[in-house]
Amino acid sequence: MKDLLQTQSSADLKTAKNLANLSSKQRLLMLETLRQTEAKDWIRRYRKKTREAGKAAASAWWLQTLSDVVKRRGQKAADDLRKRMNEIRSQSGQ
Repeated sequence: MKDLLQTQSSADLKTAKNLANLSSKQRLLMLETLRQTEAKDWIRRYRKKTREAGKAAASAWWLQTLSDVVKRRGQKAADDLRKRMNEIRSQSGQ
């Protein structure tokens, strides 16, 4: 078990060093990819919740989730997430 933890922390350290070596443009591209991926994931989760619990329950769940995002990351981050989700939905024609 100790070896696993050492391996895991050395892998984390290697990743951190690799991220530190990225240019600012590369870091911005990674951040953009992360934000787009997060928006797609929330769309997927919302659709799943709609199938499982119905539209009303899914909407209530989403409002609570968005409120949690505001508490943790601020209104600007929540607005950006909603904007990205709406853009992805409009691009996919839904």
